[in-house]
Amino acid sequence: MKRTSIRYRLMILMICLTTLPVITMTWIATDNTRESVEKEILEANHSRMMWANQYLDELFRQMDVLFYSLQVDQELIDGLNRNENEDIGLQFRTQKYIQETLTKAFYANSKKIDELALYTYQNQKAYAINYANSGLTYSLDIEKGNWSRMLREPINMYFKESGNDIYAFHSINDFQDRRLLGGLSIRINKQVWKEVSTILKSEEESLVFLINDEGERLSGSTPDQSFEKVISQLGNDYSPKEEPEIRRTESYYIFIKRVDDGELTLIKALPISTISKSANITVKAGLITGSLFAVVSILLSIAVSLRITRPIVGLARTMRTTPLHQFEQTSIRSYDEISLLERGYNSMMQRMKELVENGYQKEIEVKNAQLMALQAQINPHFLNNTLNLIGGMALVKGAPEIYKITKVIGDLLRYSISSGDDIATLEDELKHVRNYLFIQEQRFQGRCTIIVESDGRANSTTVPRFTLQPLVENAFEHGLQSKEGSWEIEIRVKKVRRHLVIFLMDNGVGIPSERLRILRSALTEGSSLKPELGNTNLENEKPKVRKGIGLQNVVSRLKLHYGGDASMRIFSKPDLGTVFVIKLPLQNGREQE
Repeated sequence: MKRTSIRYRLMILMICLTTLPVITMTWIATDNTRESVEKEILEANHSRMMWANQYLDELFRQMDVLFYSLQVDQELIDGLNRNENEDIGLQFRTQKYIQETLTKAFYANSKKIDELALYTYQNQKAYAINYANSGLTYSLDIEKGNWSRMLREPINMYFKESGNDIYAFHSINDFQDRRLLGGLSIRINKQVWKEVSTILKSEEESLVFLINDEGERLSGSTPDQSFEKVISQLGNDYSPKEEPEIRRTESYYIFIKRVDDGELTLIKALPISTISKSANITVKAGLITGSLFAVVSILLSIAVSLRITRPIVGLARTMRTTPLHQFEQTSIRSYDEISLLERGYNSMMQRMKELVENGYQKEIEVKNAQLMALQAQINPHFLNNTLNLIGGMALVKGAPEIYKITKVIGDLLRYSISSGDDIATLEDELKHVRNYLFIQEQRFQGRCTIIVESDGRANSTTVPRFTLQPLVENAFEHGLQSKEGSWEIEIRVKKVRRHLVIFLMDNGVGIPSERLRILRSALTEGSSLKPELGNTNLENEKPKVRKGIGLQNVVSRLKLHYGGDASMRIFSKPDLGTVFVIKLPLQNGREQE
């Protein structure tokens, strides 16, 4: 493997230390410039959307005034309800009044509209006024076409496109029964839409769309094929709120504004690339400046690193040519920073010499420790074999009780010293606990009642060794021995859905409520019990320190083995007893049957 010289490592380090800040500042400045330009453009377009909305609101108010001024004209409304079979003179006067009224209304609003038409539903006729005709009457069937929407419901205003023109429609209905009497339509001057487009189209690449309340694009929109693309990027959800809304899609910043009560919707799509182009000049200037600073930093780093590393390289060459086994030390010829390295080298040589001299002694000590560990391992096996020998002799001498006790003690010892990891099957753990309980039964013969039950469906489930014995031992030492009369202890193992539940119950003196609260808090929150409380003194009011695998140790080992799927809970009442409930997950989510 090729070694990298310290000179080059230092050079690379200095280059990184000098160029990274320059690159970082350049990147931050570039990003800030882009964000500033983006924010400025977005705010400008927001203002333009409000400007266009104000312009169209004024148009809507003017149209509302026109529509309602005609609708409240009672003589005009009465004329709509007259039958064609009535007196000819009355019909002529009615038609003349309608024509004069429409003409006045048209010329009063001629700056914004090109045509005004009145439709009578009863006679199926329309009266139209425009610049070319001062009064045109024609038959009109509104079952189909732009007028047909009036048949479905009364409507104040809606917009439709016909040819390249945009029309606004208003239905005239009877005030009481809401039946259709007729309708009004106006053709809006194209100059209006041109003015809206001029207000909104501040960027050449931007797209402006005018949409009616049925989602149809009107002719005042940008003549472009990108409408479907913009709508698809909006996800067909362009129902705007009161205020202008800005959405960022894959390709556009899209501005949406509802005009008045939603009769029209303004949509402006600004390509994201347009904003990037606007910031390109400033960004390029920043990149060029940053690159120049980076080059200067690299050159300075190379010059400084060479000046620093030349003395160090000389010292390294000296160290490399010195035979290691001779432990030779260098002479210090200067009083600068390099002299510190030389002193360090001399100290290292002295230390290496001491280590070599002491190496043999430490190797002997390690061998002795290994021998003592082997001897410590042999002693428990010897004790186990001795117990088996005593049991055999008792059986020969006709003392089966002594044989059984020594056999149980041997099994307990064998389980404790057995090789392998800290894991055992539930079946082996229960067998070990039964052996322990057998000894206790012999100690307190005739006084202790013990029940151990298991349905056997999860015997192959693995559990940490000595999960149950510390709890059983605690029940005897701190729950039962302080109780007069008969003792009872039960262990029941059941499968509950995908978990194994172990119940350990005794009828001992119980745990005081304050002590029980402390224990539960320690197990739930993971906080440690105070040393003076011990690990397994659960049912004594005056706990004492004892050695062994404690309650908190058992819980910690369960958490380590099963994670958060394992839990242990304690229930107790003074003078009634204590119940431990251990909940463990079954292997692979199910028992091995």
